[in-house]
Amino acid sequence: MDLRKLEIFIAVAQLKSFSQAALTLHMAQPAVSIAVRKLEESLNTYLFDRSGRKVELTAEGHNLLGRAQHILAEVEDLGRSVGAMNDLLQGELGIACPSMLATYFLPELLSEFLTTHPGLKASVTQAGTTRVEQMLLDDEIELGVTTFQDSPNLADLELVPLLKEQMVLCVSSDHLWSQRRRINISDLQDSPMVVYESGYFIRSKLDQLCAERAVQPDFRMQSNFLPLLLKMVKQGTGSTVGLKIMSDEEPGIVGIPLSPRTDVSMALAKRRGRTISRANQAFLDWAATIPDEGNK
Repeated sequence: MDLRKLEIFIAVAQLKSFSQAALTLHMAQPAVSIAVRKLEESLNTYLFDRSGRKVELTAEGHNLLGRAQHILAEVEDLGRSVGAMNDLLQGELGIACPSMLATYFLPELLSEFLTTHPGLKASVTQAGTTRVEQMLLDDEIELGVTTFQDSPNLADLELVPLLKEQMVLCVSSDHLWSQRRRINISDLQDSPMVVYESGYFIRSKLDQLCAERAVQPDFRMQSNFLPLLLKMVKQGTGSTVGLKIMSDEEPGIVGIPLSPRTDVSMALAKRRGRTISRANQAFLDWAATIPDEGNK
């Protein structure tokens, strides 16, 4: 149904005059009459009684008037809502991110952006980098944090670098290695460790480093629940691997650089060529203006 015809019908009904409606709408009177007639034809009913000096609504016209006013009010509200979204006044920003970055890096980044756009909300899903990339490629999510090292999906992803962090061995502050300046991968032979499950880049990197040197740590526990891993490290159950940003901020944890030095580069990603929501695209564009924390 043509919304313009509804607007014309409402004007005639409220003013009880085709000529007054034409003046109000800045239209020629014949055009107003034609629009109302076509509306009546489309509904197969008469909306006005034209027999008197003033046009009066028929019963069907009275019924349509309330509904037409409601429809146009809904359309106007929808327009305001979309306009607010376009101005980033409301909406939801959604990101999938590995737990370590979500805990120690993302809060500051998100807080700054959400403070700038107070009408926005954010939803963060925890997932390892392998899962994040698959979710991006399957269009399950629009934005995700992943690594841009050794990934087979780089050609299919558009990446905005976020940070480059040194990979460290995390031990408790009273661990016998806590004063060491570096740890050779060979030192991890038979060493008790609590580590991420497969699918997390930092676990894959540890497995790669150990395989290259035929080193086999004693994996006492595997979990993707970061607080559990940290608790087990602090209690002395075993060491773990993490990013320096975590060991710097976590009380009771000491981060010892690995030898050879290993850096992990992380990026905000979307599937290349995909059109994403304005809120997510704005965050991606904004993140591209923030200097990445590299060369640490």
